Amino acid sequence: MRVGFILPSLPNYSETFFQSQISGLAENGYIITLFINKNAKEKLTLHESVKIYLQPDVNKKIRLLINLLRFLVCYPLLSLKYIRLERLSNRSWREIFKNVIINSHILTKKLDWIHFGFATMGIQRENVASAIGAKSAVSFRGYDIGLYPHKHPNCYSLLWQKIDKVHTISDDLYQKAVDLGLDPKIPYEKITPAINLDFFKSNIDKDLHNPLRILTVGRLTWKKGYEYALKALVLLKNAQINFEYHIVGEGHYREAIMYSIYQLGLTKNVMLTGKISAVEVKNEMEWADTYIQPSLQEGFCNAVLEAQAMKCLCIVTDAEGLSENVIDGTTGWVVPRRSANSIANSLLKIIDMSPDSLKIIRDSAAIRVKEKFNLAQQNELFRNFYTQK
Repeated sequence: MRVGFILPSLPNYSETFFQSQISGLAENGYIITLFINKNAKEKLTLHESVKIYLQPDVNKKIRLLINLLRFLVCYPLLSLKYIRLERLSNRSWREIFKNVIINSHILTKKLDWIHFGFATMGIQRENVASAIGAKSAVSFRGYDIGLYPHKHPNCYSLLWQKIDKVHTISDDLYQKAVDLGLDPKIPYEKITPAINLDFFKSNIDKDLHNPLRILTVGRLTWKKGYEYALKALVLLKNAQINFEYHIVGEGHYREAIMYSIYQLGLTKNVMLTGKISAVEVKNEMEWADTYIQPSLQEGFCNAVLEAQAMKCLCIVTDAEGLSENVIDGTTGWVVPRRSANSIANSLLKIIDMSPDSLKIIRDSAAIRVKEKFNLAQQNELFRNFYTQK
């Protein structure tokens, strides 16, 4: 089976769901090709059989013209077929020739499936699979379904007509896609993220520390809702609760978070660690008593799975897949978005609970992650994804 993944770039250090999916398929004999828009800044180790092709640089106009002419001359029948499909989609000639250029590295490959890693990657590529006689699939992630369509209404209208199968990481995201116009008759499969449980595991029975140790892992971006976690900690501070909060990750929102920490009087309680290695992330989770995911929008969140496997007591919001990631009251706590009070009350509840009750929550979370979110199970589901209707 030949599968081509269309991604914005090579999966970065936080996109472990792509890394495990690609590696799992390659290790099981699938011929995997990655088509990316740009190279990653950091090095990434992939299976040796995976081939990588970079999209032509749209800023080099002379080279683009040469590539266009070469493609039209070398692949006349394919060119005519693709152009005809584009015209039937009511695209202008300017759009068509631009799409020929940006998709030329894909159109010349023999593939059984084209898989858009994000729905946004299918825009301007809707007709590529039909042109080369392949089937097409799309994965739903948080941003492309939860945020992007609000800025670009009807952006997926053509994509929904061309897709053969859908992969969603949560029921909530799938329903949002249906609300955006996806035909419910299109076959779909829910395959949640999974983690390396040989790495993220803990045999330590934790006790709460004083100061209470609190952790969040994620990109520093507005949608992660860090301000609400910080405001919750102000309430803890006002209640005379000692705590230490570590935020692991990097991003363009760092300055805003730093200012919030200063403005709320939390400079002695909160530490921004920046981007750290997987081993260091694991060490942070071993250190932590509790884990907070205060997101406003979140597809599923591998870090929450990792934290549960490491027996952290997890408090998450009801943002998209998080309420499927954590079972409220059983494996952690699910609170409303934008509610600092709810986060603070959950932390106070944890402090007041008996060690035995907390152990039940921790163990239940770790067992559920081991049973439902392991890589072996995920790899099997993806192997079957391309062969079953």
